[in-house]
Amino acid sequence: MRDERGEVVLRKNEERRVLAGHRWVFSNEIGTFPPKERSPLLVDVRSSSGRFLGTGLYNPHSLISVRLLEGRVTTFRESLEEGIDRALALRSELGRKEDEGVRLVHSEGDGLPGLVVDRYGDYLSVQITTLAMEALSGEILEILSDRLRPRGVRIDRSVRIREAEGLPVEEDRIEGDLPPEITVRIGGAPLLFSLREGQKTGLFLDQKDNVRALAPILARPSVLDAYCYVGAWSRAIAAENPGSRLTGVDASERAVGFYRANLPEGEGICSDFLSWGRRARESGTRFDTVILDPPAFIKSRRLIREGIEGYHAVFRLGLSLLAPRGVFVACSCSALLSWDDFSGILRAVFRKEGRRGRMVFQGRAAWDHPRLLAMPELDYLKCAAFWVEESR
Repeated sequence: MRDERGEVVLRKNEERRVLAGHRWVFSNEIGTFPPKERSPLLVDVRSSSGRFLGTGLYNPHSLISVRLLEGRVTTFRESLEEGIDRALALRSELGRKEDEGVRLVHSEGDGLPGLVVDRYGDYLSVQITTLAMEALSGEILEILSDRLRPRGVRIDRSVRIREAEGLPVEEDRIEGDLPPEITVRIGGAPLLFSLREGQKTGLFLDQKDNVRALAPILARPSVLDAYCYVGAWSRAIAAENPGSRLTGVDASERAVGFYRANLPEGEGICSDFLSWGRRARESGTRFDTVILDPPAFIKSRRLIREGIEGYHAVFRLGLSLLAPRGVFVACSCSALLSWDDFSGILRAVFRKEGRRGRMVFQGRAAWDHPRLLAMPELDYLKCAAFWVEESR
């Protein structure tokens, strides 16, 4: 089956988005599918007039039926190896020596749909979320082992997005020697965490450029780090100003345990932020810096309204905990929340709290999470920092 290839012909006028550079073909855009009796991994995509548009990975069971690869592909194995080498070369040429945590492969951003690879020192975290990449998972691990010689690998198989491709969601696989806890340096600051049991692919590497850029202005006398996970924001702030009073809040007891280990000078609190924040507000607690980096509240289009309400509640509560003339950081990692809606939520929050915020920073995902201009879906991470005063 791996060597077979088929052909997909789009409906009339459905090629415009692909010609503009978008890399997905949805099932309702296709006029002619491969024969039902076989399901090739590779398909050539053509317009209704017969124009060749590209070669892609095919999944007849997914709404995203085709995910286009780079250029005209002869064999998937050859394209896979070339794509991984190209992604590794980019990181080698542009990377920072002090960063031991690097995203080596970023799915569509690197022309490798459904493959994410993070390196943490001598260890790798590999996430596969498409049918074709799953079919070649053995080859992927062979290529990575040959190029990188990792001591241990975590293969993340528990992410729910696998269900959309018809893939099983099950326990992660561990290959090689992977200790329960590891320490990596990111931006010069060491972080202890569990790669075996960490959230997402281990750490939230997409925020590292924003953390590095903002740490100097966030290092104020008192800092609230909400949804702190293992303490990346707080650790960078402590490196800038060891005298900052740091408070980290997270609902995960295990994450808070790592926060306390990484920030022995700080206070790690295991609690739902909304519950804890309301109590803090009632007691009159205020902070000179407030950082809000919550998980994605919008997992599907049917949850957009509910997610917007969730962000509004969290941002408004966080802003109410900010002292006058403080710095406020709000983030969202929901791909389905547009920048316009993100900004609209913040405008409403500032208005309702009677505060005046001047944006001093706007950030996206880190440099090693490359994006394609034609795919706004890849521009998922939003980070904004404000200097906040009381409204007159």
